[in-house]
Amino acid sequence: MTCSRRSAGVVMRLAGCASAVTPSRWLFGALLVISLAGCKIELHRSLSETEANQMLALLLVSGLQADKRADTAGMTVRIERGDFVRGVEVLRQHGLPRQKRASVEDVFPPGQLVSSPVQEQAKLVYLKEQRLERMLASLDGVMVAEVSIAQVPMDSAGRATLPPGVAVFVKYSPEINMTQRMTDIRSLVHDSVPGVTPERISIVLQPADYRLPRASIDASSGTQASASADGRRWPPALGWGMVAAVCVGLAAAGVVAWRRRASWVQRLRARVSRPS
Repeated sequence: MTCSRRSAGVVMRLAGCASAVTPSRWLFGALLVISLAGCKIELHRSLSETEANQMLALLLVSGLQADKRADTAGMTVRIERGDFVRGVEVLRQHGLPRQKRASVEDVFPPGQLVSSPVQEQAKLVYLKEQRLERMLASLDGVMVAEVSIAQVPMDSAGRATLPPGVAVFVKYSPEINMTQRMTDIRSLVHDSVPGVTPERISIVLQPADYRLPRASIDASSGTQASASADGRRWPPALGWGMVAAVCVGLAAAGVVAWRRRASWVQRLRARVSRPS
C-alpha cells in the first residue's frame, strides 16, 4: 500500500536524523506516530462515481474517517485502519456495494448465434428475475433481494400445466420494519410476472443480524462524533500552535546569533585583513 511505503520512507529518513542528533529522538517518535496514525487502507475499489459517493457519504455520516481516490480501474474508497471493521459493518447493514445485475446486452450479446426457443425463454425469465431484484433492492432498508421464477412444465402441445410460481427472498436492515411492505412486494411480483396467482408467490423476509454488539456500535458512534467535533476545533488550535512554534524557533535563532556575534565579527575582520 502507498501509505505503508510512504511511512517506511518517513521512518528511514527520521531514523537517519535521529541517529545523527541524539536530542531529536523524541521528535522522531512523535513524527513516526503521526505518520502511522494517518494511514488509510482500501475498503472497496473499482467502483463507479455514484457508488463511491454513496459509500463515502454513509461512512462520513456514521462518524468514520474515509475518503475516495480515482485510479485506472475506477474509484477507490479508503478508510482509517482502526475504523475498518466498523466501516465494513456499516456498509453491509445498508446493502453496499450493490450486487451487479445483468442487462439485456449481457444476456443477448450482439452477434451471437441463434439459440433454441428453450434457451430464449430461459434468458427472458432471467431478465425478469433481474428486473424484479433491481426494483426490490431500491426499497429502503433492503440489503439483499433474490427472485426465482419457477419453470413450469409443458404438455405435448406446448401449454403450461401449472401456473408459474415465484419465490422472493429479502434480507433487510433491522432498523426498517419490512413486514409492512409485504403487500407491496406481493403486488409488485404479481404485476411483473404474467399468469402468477397470489397463492403461488412465496416471500421470505429475514432481518440482518448485527455482527458487532449494538452497544459497542452506539458507543463507537458517540466516540467518533465527539472526535469529529474535536477535530473541527483542532485546526484553529493547530494553526496558532504552529505560528507559536515558528515564533519560538525564530527567537531562539536570534538569541544564538546574538551570542555568537563576537566570533562572527572576528572572522569577518580576519578575512578582510588577509588580502591587505
